[in-house]
Amino acid sequence: MSAALPQPILQARIRLMLQEPYLASAIARFPLINAAESDWCETMATDGYNIYVNPSFCETLSLDETAFVFAHEVMHCVLGHIDRRGSRQTEQWNYAIDYATNLMLVELGLKMPKVGLLDRNYRGMTAEDIYDRLSEAAKESEKDDGSGTGPGEGKGQAWDIHLAPDDLRGQAVRAKEFPSAEERNRLRISITKGMESKLRGVAPGLFDSEIKQARGGNVPWRALVARFFTGLRQDDYRMFPPNKKHLWRGIYLPSIGTPGPSHIAVAVDTSGSMSDEVLSEILGEIDKLRSVTNCRLTLIQCDAQVQKVEDFEATDETQFERYQFYGRGGTAFEPVFDWIAQKATQSFFQLDALIYLTDGFGSFPEKPPNYPLLWIMTEYSIPNVPFGEVIRLHSQTY
Repeated sequence: MSAALPQPILQARIRLMLQEPYLASAIARFPLINAAESDWCETMATDGYNIYVNPSFCETLSLDETAFVFAHEVMHCVLGHIDRRGSRQTEQWNYAIDYATNLMLVELGLKMPKVGLLDRNYRGMTAEDIYDRLSEAAKESEKDDGSGTGPGEGKGQAWDIHLAPDDLRGQAVRAKEFPSAEERNRLRISITKGMESKLRGVAPGLFDSEIKQARGGNVPWRALVARFFTGLRQDDYRMFPPNKKHLWRGIYLPSIGTPGPSHIAVAVDTSGSMSDEVLSEILGEIDKLRSVTNCRLTLIQCDAQVQKVEDFEATDETQFERYQFYGRGGTAFEPVFDWIAQKATQSFFQLDALIYLTDGFGSFPEKPPNYPLLWIMTEYSIPNVPFGEVIRLHSQTY
């Protein structure tokens, strides 16, 4: 359990809530953690829900600057910056979200520390827009001098750390209870709805694009699917090639395994909850992801029972844009899980994950499966599922 934070830090937090009332509910909602005893947090950090603070860093700042850094971390959480990264390059994305956040807060009148990323050329741009600009600048830099590193065309220096939700550094410090991606999204929607009316009189239109992205307006279900997909591994370790770090010492250790799955199943609820066009689009995106990981695909169509199963080897060509779906009857999920369980008794059938496309209105198995499960659900779907991760599609995304 982390130690209590010093009084000056709590004072800066309260001061921020009083001076910037549109942030008050968000500041109160996201947990604050003393990370002084960690060996990785020298300043502040966030994992998209918790805010980690090193009191020694705050001692180097004025009260107003400490409030700014608090607001910076809070806005990362409110705007879903950690969850929005998807499959983007981590370093450039971290720069992009810092530029977007700092510019917003400066334009709202908060006092930014002397060290920090700020470029007014990015005014009105979303983090995704800034990322694209930085990526282009990095490519040009690589052509010119071969480096391709740093924040590209921007100005300043980053001070905080952005942790992925599954980062072991955050897990070691925070409480065990951590909201799922779907729960974090619902929290963001609730907070941003309250912020919008208060911001209209302060900075009308300033947050519109970012808030839309935070709610999943244009995102990126594709980015979320990519994150789930690339988080899977064909194996944890492998001996060939060995870990090169210790070869010079004559020590042969295993290297990290191959990223991406070797075999996934996609189950399609053909009861009528999704149109053929939406199903084809989602399948097409999954097919793009599997094409870069040499992955086998088993496609299962099911309404109240399994209607059709088709296997695609890694090298097979698919045409999901013109794919025919069968069924359109009632909905039950058990037949898919039963079918997979039966196939698992055969030595050649080893599944890395199941992705299920549905609105969730159907009967679930009593027990969760022993493999990763992702539900991709329509906007008007059941609010909760008994197990598995959830990505919810919004009407404006398809």
